[in-house]
Amino acid sequence: MVDTRVHPKTSCERTSKHMASVSLIQTAYDYIHRQIMLGEFMPGTLLSENELADSLNMSRTPVRSAITQLEHDGLVVSLKKRGVLVKEPSLKEAMDIMEILYAFQQLALEHIETHGEVPDLKKLKECLDLQLEATEQGAYYLYVKYTLQFAYNFISILNNSAMLKMMELYIDKIVLYATINFKITPHEPHYSGNRVNQALYDAIAAKDWTEMRRIIKASHDYNRERMVRLGRI
Repeated sequence: MVDTRVHPKTSCERTSKHMASVSLIQTAYDYIHRQIMLGEFMPGTLLSENELADSLNMSRTPVRSAITQLEHDGLVVSLKKRGVLVKEPSLKEAMDIMEILYAFQQLALEHIETHGEVPDLKKLKECLDLQLEATEQGAYYLYVKYTLQFAYNFISILNNSAMLKMMELYIDKIVLYATINFKITPHEPHYSGNRVNQALYDAIAAKDWTEMRRIIKASHDYNRERMVRLGRI
């Protein structure tokens, strides 16, 4: 008679191996994703599964699984027998996202003006302080991240979970585009978000709705004009 019982030890071993595999995939994904977001792996770079595996001290299997996830994210594309290509971020997509963000900000402004509510000043100040700190440290990636987090907290006044989820999905794309642009245009002025968010924070604290609207529109117009001027459209 065949013993069909599940042996606890065997089951635990399988679970342990599965968890270890998932952990390796996540480690590989986090590493490659971060290098891309920081601009260390620039668009057009050909990555090697073997070299990545050696760098991470793991086999190619978890690296390959991580690359599949990154392909799904739209960050890389596998080229048969050539390697893994880091994709160029889409300017058209970045500009479309910028317009969506601007529309969300306009809705938040209307809500503020109509109801007299203001966004959470404490959270806004935390984001502002963090982006200023990132600027002092020369950490452009973090500067952009916290600048967008400021906008996220501003939009939170609408209490619209669908908008916030959409914003969460878009933040990485904007951070990537901004970081790559920073790397290839060192001669251009950067860190304008510090001045904008400081002025916006002051206007919110003073409940100056007219100034808030002016700042947001001026920032939107400046960013759009700059993207077009740099010829990346």
